[in-house]
Amino acid sequence: MVLMSCRKLARKGWQLGLLVLLAVMVFPVYEADAKTANAATMDAGLTEPGDPDMGKQLFTGQIGFENGGPPCVSCHTAGNLSLGGGTLGPDLTNTYADPSKNPLLSTVWVNIPDIPVMGPIFSQRNISEEEMTHLRAFLERSSVHGGAGPKTGVFAIIGIGGFVGILIVFNIIWAGRYRNRVKGTAHDALWRNYGGKGGR
Repeated sequence: MVLMSCRKLARKGWQLGLLVLLAVMVFPVYEADAKTANAATMDAGLTEPGDPDMGKQLFTGQIGFENGGPPCVSCHTAGNLSLGGGTLGPDLTNTYADPSKNPLLSTVWVNIPDIPVMGPIFSQRNISEEEMTHLRAFLERSSVHGGAGPKTGVFAIIGIGGFVGILIVFNIIWAGRYRNRVKGTAHDALWRNYGGKGGR
């Protein structure tokens, strides 16, 4: 009876795991649709000529810089990024709106070798003017619409989904190894006779 209860519990665990994985796969689709629907409204009052979506992709590393520099998210965060960002550098969410810091968002400043951390990297792998225009547009949007911080709920859902997925994979691997190991042994005969498969 105990073994049968464990098997039923395992089946329910599989069902729960599959539901969590399905939710993790479907949730970003709904989130992307909502962002697309609101994009025109969000960008209506922006003044920078660059493309904010392209700037976000450069910032997060979805699109690489043409000279091979690392993505900004390695050290910084800005706006409402799904998984947050790095903490080595300052949060750039409100940098565009701050008159004292806005001039720092230029290739003249970013690419000079004198900056302690960024200088040695970007003086060798310069950010282009076009890329900086897109980054400025993204940071302008972040300063207006993205002050809510990272979506920790999404990160938690992805983490739980990944954990459940790993458990399922290990369960599949271990169950096969265990069945092969006990096949034809006394334990296998006991299971068939008293575990619900043959004995009455």
